[in-house]
Formats: sequence, C-alpha cells, structure tokens
Amino acid sequence: MRIFRSLIPIHLFTYSPIHLAVLILFLLIACGKKEPPTLKAYEKPDAPSGIKAIHREKNIILSWSYNTRENLKGFHILRAAGTDSQQENTEFKKITFIEKDKNSYTDTDFKTEASYKYKIVALNLKNVLSNDSNVITVKPLPVPPAPENVSFHIGNDALSISWASTRENILYNIYRSSEKGKYGIAPVNDEALKAASYTDNFDPDKTVYYTVRGALNNEYRDEGPASDEIEVNPADFTPSGPEGINAVFAGDKVVISWKENPEVWVKKYRVYRKTNEKEGFKPAGEPVTPAFTDREKTGTKHFYKITAVGPLKESEFSKEVAVDF
Repeated sequence: MRIFRSLIPIHLFTYSPIHLAVLILFLLIACGKKEPPTLKAYEKPDAPSGIKAIHREKNIILSWSYNTRENLKGFHILRAAGTDSQQENTEFKKITFIEKDKNSYTDTDFKTEASYKYKIVALNLKNVLSNDSNVITVKPLPVPPAPENVSFHIGNDALSISWASTRENILYNIYRSSEKGKYGIAPVNDEALKAASYTDNFDPDKTVYYTVRGALNNEYRDEGPASDEIEVNPADFTPSGPEGINAVFAGDKVVISWKENPEVWVKKYRVYRKTNEKEGFKPAGEPVTPAFTDREKTGTKHFYKITAVGPLKESEFSKEVAVDF
C-alpha cells in the first residue's frame, strides 16, 4: 500500500475498498510485466564457410556460404597480398564490407602470378564479429584467349556446340542463359572440357544463348574472356522432310502413313491433297502422329504430299503419292 500512496492522491483513500482494489488492478495491468533482457543479440555470429574463388579475366570472384542472417549486418572481406601459400603468420587487411544479403565479392586489385590469401568475417547488428572463415589462397595466372568460330548444330534430340581450339592443354567451360548477354559464374558442364565441343539438351519452346571460355587446368579455373555469343532460337529450326510415304485405298477412305521424323521437336505434320491441276495442293489435315485418314471421296485420283512442322518452320515436301479414290 505504501507504493501506491505515492502515486494516488490522498483524497482517493476515502473511496471504498472495492474501488481501491479495481484501481490497483488497473495500475498493475497498465505497467505490465517486463521480460528479462536477452543476450542473444550479443552472441558471436557464425563464421562464413565454404569460400571458393574463380579467376576470370581481370577479376577474382569470391563466393561463400552462410545460413542464419536474421541478426546479421554483413561481412568484412580481408586479404593478405603477395604472400607465400605456406606462410602461416600473414597480415590480413580489410578491403571492403559487404551487405548481409550478398554471397560474393569481386576483387579487381591484383596482379597475375602473385599469391593472395582471403578470409571473411561476419558482423552482427551489435557489431560483434564472428570467428574467421577458412582461408583460401589464390595465385592468378595469365588466362587463355577467347575461343573463336563458335557454332551449333541442331540434331534429332540434342544441340551440339563446337568451336576452334585455342591452343594445347586448354580446357573449356560452357555458359548458358535465357537472357542475352547475362551469365552466371557456374558453367553448364560439371567438369572443364578437354574437347572443343559440347552436347546439350534443349527446350524447343525457348530461346537460349551460349558462350564459351577457355580455362587452365587448376583449382581456380583461370578463365579467359568469353567467346562471341550464339543464339539458339527454336523459330529457326527446320525439320527434315517426311520419308516412307505410303497410301492405301480402304473401301471408303484413304489411309496414309509415313515414317516418324527423327527430330523430337517436330510439333505436327501437315497433309496436302490435290484432286485437280487447277486448284493444286491444298492442306487436308494436321495430324500429330505419322498417319492420316482421308474420307473426302470425289471420284477422282488423289495426290498427297506431307511436311513436318517444327516450332515455327515447315519442312520441304515429301515425295508425292497418288491413289484412285
């Protein structure tokens, strides 16, 4: 009661005990119960892990892994320049700070054939630093030139890319994108290629772009500049003409069949029919399978030709067949 006497005017003590009880309860609720302070925000954040490096042209691209970023402010990137890879006591200097939503950094201030060490430290919102990440050593070497004469060929069920070999002992990485001129740092191939060619799956409904880079056979790629970009546009795919056309008169209809086209990206077939020279060939049907039944009886001889239809373009005509109908 002494506590509330200092808060409540003296004349209120003339009220009934019930009124006082209600007032005290109100004050207790209004004040609320405070939770004990937490030290979680001051805990040391996890250290970044899995640092990787790629040397591409005039860039050393660092990337790393990090899980929980809720209380994270960002990352300090530290580098020790001109060091021997075996030296233990190396002076690291901070070269930049990266916001918490980033997982990579590109260093452009380096010399080829010099050795560099990198490590990363996380910083939380209370400016508490994590332990150091693992240390990675990079010694960038002179990179190979860009591959030339890059071309592609559309096969029956695959896309083949080839280029001119730049020189001996050079490996290659292939990059693919759905957007012209924009590529990530991960190549399509799992391992660097020794041969100057690559076979890829493709989507006949989407345009894709490719570029090729030469690389040295070491841990950090040492990739050279990109080749000229090639565009693979399904609108340019032209199927081969259907073969093995066969037409049979079956009482009240003509049944036409042919070999299925080898290109898996053929969308359908187009059957053309001619019943007189004046009108010539006209479309009679568009089956999706290599067969067509014609029931339009005119009492005259029918002539048929077939084409295969790709995503946009149509093949040349097949050989012509004739049936008395």
